[in-house]
Amino acid sequence: MKSAKILLILLVPTLFRFVAPLGHAESVAESSSCALEGVVADSSGASVPGASVFLEPSFLEERSRISGYFCFAEIPVGTTGIRIVAAGFESAWISPVTPERFPLEVRLSPAGSNETLTVTATRTSKRLDEVPVRTEVVVPELIRLSASRTLAEAVEFTPGVRVESNCQNCNFSQIRLLGLQGSYTQILFDGQPTLSSLASVYGVEQIPTRMIDRIEIVKGGGSAIYGPGSVAGVINIIPRRPSRSGGYVEARQEWLDGVPGHSAGVAADWVSRQRDTALTIFGQSDKVRPADISGDGFTDVGRRDFNALGLRFSRNMLDRRGELTLDYNHLEESRRGGDRLDRPEHEATLAESARTRRDAAGAFWHHTPNAAFDYRLGLSFAGTRRDTYYGAGMDPDAYGTSRNPLWAADSQFNHYLDRHIVSWGGQLTSDRVEDSQPAYHRHTDETYRNAGGFLQHDWFFAEGWELIYGVRVDKHSALRNPIFSPRAALLWSATSLLNLRASVARGFLAPQVFDEDLHIAQVGGEGRVIRNSPELRHETSTSWMLGGEWRPKWGRGVGLVEVNLFHTGIQDIFAVVEDDDPSTPDLEFARLNLDSARIRGVECNLGYALSDRWEFQLGVVEQRAHFSEPEPDFGSREFFRTPRRYGTLTIVHRHPRRVDLFLGIRFNGTMRVPHYAGFIESDQLVRTPGYGVIDASVSKTFPLRSEGGMILTLGARNLTNYYQNDLDRGPDRDSGYVWGPRFPRAAYVSLAYGF
Repeated sequence: MKSAKILLILLVPTLFRFVAPLGHAESVAESSSCALEGVVADSSGASVPGASVFLEPSFLEERSRISGYFCFAEIPVGTTGIRIVAAGFESAWISPVTPERFPLEVRLSPAGSNETLTVTATRTSKRLDEVPVRTEVVVPELIRLSASRTLAEAVEFTPGVRVESNCQNCNFSQIRLLGLQGSYTQILFDGQPTLSSLASVYGVEQIPTRMIDRIEIVKGGGSAIYGPGSVAGVINIIPRRPSRSGGYVEARQEWLDGVPGHSAGVAADWVSRQRDTALTIFGQSDKVRPADISGDGFTDVGRRDFNALGLRFSRNMLDRRGELTLDYNHLEESRRGGDRLDRPEHEATLAESARTRRDAAGAFWHHTPNAAFDYRLGLSFAGTRRDTYYGAGMDPDAYGTSRNPLWAADSQFNHYLDRHIVSWGGQLTSDRVEDSQPAYHRHTDETYRNAGGFLQHDWFFAEGWELIYGVRVDKHSALRNPIFSPRAALLWSATSLLNLRASVARGFLAPQVFDEDLHIAQVGGEGRVIRNSPELRHETSTSWMLGGEWRPKWGRGVGLVEVNLFHTGIQDIFAVVEDDDPSTPDLEFARLNLDSARIRGVECNLGYALSDRWEFQLGVVEQRAHFSEPEPDFGSREFFRTPRRYGTLTIVHRHPRRVDLFLGIRFNGTMRVPHYAGFIESDQLVRTPGYGVIDASVSKTFPLRSEGGMILTLGARNLTNYYQNDLDRGPDRDSGYVWGPRFPRAAYVSLAYGF
C-alpha cells in the first residue's frame, strides 16, 4: 500500500512536467500543424466539450476540448465529409471537405433523437436509439457533475439501477439490475470480464472513474454475445481514449459527517503528431475516514485507503485499419471497520478488515481488412490477493487469505452483408478461487472454467425493422452438460421519434462460489458463513422485455417518454437459508435450490431537454419479486432487499457563463430485510420504510487557453442527512442489517485543471 502511495505522489508532478510542455508546444503550433481545425458550439455559441468529430469513411476521430476546439493533423485521401456527434444534440454533417472552409465553427441543435454512440449491445457501433437491446449510457458530464469517484457512485443516477450497501462494518456494495442481485450482472472492462467472484466483493468501489470515459449498461440478456452472469444485464466500462496530448489534475476535499477525507487524481495523455499512437496514464488516491454515526464506539462508515495506477497504449497499424491496445491497472486498498482501529485486529472487540492488491493487464487487437469484415481478439488477466480479518471477541485466529487469478480470452468476427451482420466467436475463462479462513474451518480451492461460443444474426429485414437473434453454447466445468441459450431482440422504428423494442433471452448460473460467500459478516459476535449444499443444481432463467421510447419536440425542447416491461422467470433458483450447527461457533447458512421465482415490473422514464440549457429526467421502477414457494427461514415468498418501488431524478442546468448546476435524487421504497438475533433477541423479517437521498453541486469553468481550463466544484451528498435510524449497536450487532443510504451527509469542494 505504501509503495502505491509513494508512486502516485511522485507520478503527479512528473507527469505534469512531462505532458504540460507537450500540450503547450502543440497549442502554439496548432494553426500551422492542423490540416483541419474548428470549434464545436451549441445554438447560443457556447462551447461543447467532449464532442466526437469523425472524418468519414476513415477511422480518424477527435474529441473537442473544453473550449470546443478540435484539430486533425491530416485529411486522408478519400475523405467525404465530417460528422460531429455529441450527447444531447443532433449530429452535424459537413461535406465536401475543402480547405478554404476552415477553421470551422460548427453549431449543434438540441437532439430530436439520441445521437450517443454505443458499442456494448452488439459490439458494433450504433446510435443509442438504433440499438435493439435496451441500453443506458452514463456520459462523462454526469460522472463529473455527480463528483463520482468509483463505478458504484457513477451509476447511481441511472434509471433502473440500484446500488446498495451490504455491511455495516466494511460497507461493501453491489449493483442491482431488474430486481436481481449483483451476481446476475456481468461487469466488463472494454468488453472483457474484469471482476471475478473474489474481486466482486469490493470491486464496484475499486474501479476509479479516472480511468473511465463512459459506462454502457445493457439491461436484460437480449444479445447472444455475453455469457453466464448476464441474466440481468451487462455493465461495460469504456476506458479513456485520448485524442490529443494533455491531461488534467484534480484534488477534492470532503467532510463526511464532519470527518475530513480527500481524493486526488491525475491523467496524462500523449498522442503522436500522426495521430496513430496514443498513451494515457492515470492515478487516483482516495481516503475515507471512519465515522461512528450511532455513537456506540463502533464504526458505521469504515476506514478506507485506496490507490490506483494505470496506463493504456494504442497503436494504429495496417494503414489505420488495425488497432493494437495494451492496458495495465494496479490497485491497492485497505478498509477496516469495528472498534479500536489503532490496534491490531485481534485486539479489537469487533473487526472486519480487508487488504486488497490487484493487478490486471490486457491486450486487444481490432482489425478491419475491408468494408465487409472486421474482427476483434482479446486476452486479459487479473490477479487479486486479499488478506482479511473477520472476527469478534479478540479472536487471534480470524485472519484469512484469498488468491484469485482470472484469465479470459475473447474473439468476435463480424461479416457485413448488405442488410445483414453475422457475428460469431467465443470466450474462454479460467477463474481460480483459493480462500482460507481457518477460524471458520473453511478452505476453498476451486477452479471454474467456461468455454462459450456464439452465433448471432443482425438483420435489417424491412424499412425501420431490425432483428437480432442468435444462440450461445457454454460448457462450464461445474456442469456435466453444455448449456444452450437462445436469445433474440427486435427493434421497430415506427417513426423518426418513436422506437419499440422487444427481447427474450435464456441464461443460467452454475453452482459455484459467489461474492457473498467470500465475505464473512459478523452476527451476534459470530461469523456468518455460507456454504453450498452438496445437492446444489444450476439455475436457469428466461427473461423478456417489451417497451418503447418516444422523443417528441415540445416547444423549444425535446421530450422523452419511455416505458419498459420486464419479466424474469428462474427455475431452481438459488436461496441462502439458515442451517446452523449448534456444535460449532459459526452461524452457518446453506445455499440450496428452491423451486422457482419470477421478477416482473415496469420501468417508466420521463425526460425533457430545453435548448441544451436544461435537462430533466425522472425514472421510476415498479416491480414485484416472489418465490413460487415460501423460503424456509421466515416463510416469506417475497424477495429480500428488493423494494417494490425505486427511482431517480436528475436535473442539469448549463448557464451561459460556464456554470453548471446539478441536482440528483434517489428514492427507495419499502422492502423486506432479514434481521438476525444478536443485538436483538430473536430473528425478525423487517419491513423497512422508504427514503430519499438528495445530491447537489455547482461547477464553474474558467477557460485558460484554447485547450485548457479550470473547474471549481462545490457540492453535497445526502443533503438532508437521512440515515438508517435502527442500526444495531455494539459488538453483537448484525452487520448485514443495512437498508438505508450508503453514507451520511458529505460536503465537498474540488478543483480540476485540464491542460
